[in-house]
Amino acid sequence: MDIVTTIKLRPRFSITIDNNISEVINNFKKAKRNVNGYKISLSDHHVFIRIPTLHQHFWSPQLHLEFRENSMKTEIHGLYGPNPTVWTMFMFLHFILAILIIGASIWLYTLIVTNNSIQVAIILIISLIIIWLSFYIAGRLGRKKGNRQMHELNTFFYSILKQIKKS
Repeated sequence: MDIVTTIKLRPRFSITIDNNISEVINNFKKAKRNVNGYKISLSDHHVFIRIPTLHQHFWSPQLHLEFRENSMKTEIHGLYGPNPTVWTMFMFLHFILAILIIGASIWLYTLIVTNNSIQVAIILIISLIIIWLSFYIAGRLGRKKGNRQMHELNTFFYSILKQIKKS
C-alpha cells in the first residue's frame, strides 16, 4: 500500500496474505514482546499500533488492524486515524457547533419574519462559522503534523508483515 503525501481523513487499506489468522496474530504478539518503543495492543482479532510515548503529541495517529480469516488466508483491514479521544472531541465539537448554527439560523429567520433587528443573530452566525472554520483548520494542521508519524507506523507495520511472510 502506498500512502500519498497528503493524508485522507482516515486512510483505510485491505491486504490479503497467505498465512492463517493464528500465525498472523502470533507474529504480532512476538512483535509486541520484542519491540521497544511502539505500543502494540491486541484484542481478539484486533491490533492497535501506537507511536512511542516519548514521541506522542496531541495529533499522533494510531493504526488499527482487524484480521478476518478467509479460506486459510488472512484479510487485514487497516485504518490510520487519530487517537479516539481526539476524534471524539472533534466530532462532538462539530456537532455542537452545527446545532448552534441551526439554532441561530432559526432565530434569525424568526427575527426577519417578525421585522425585528437581525444584527445580533447575524453576528452570532458569523462568529459560529468562524469558530467552525478554526476547528477545521486546526484539524487540517493536526493531520499535517501527524503525517510523518503515520508513515512511521506504516513502515513498522510492513516490517512485521515481511516477517510473517518469511515464516
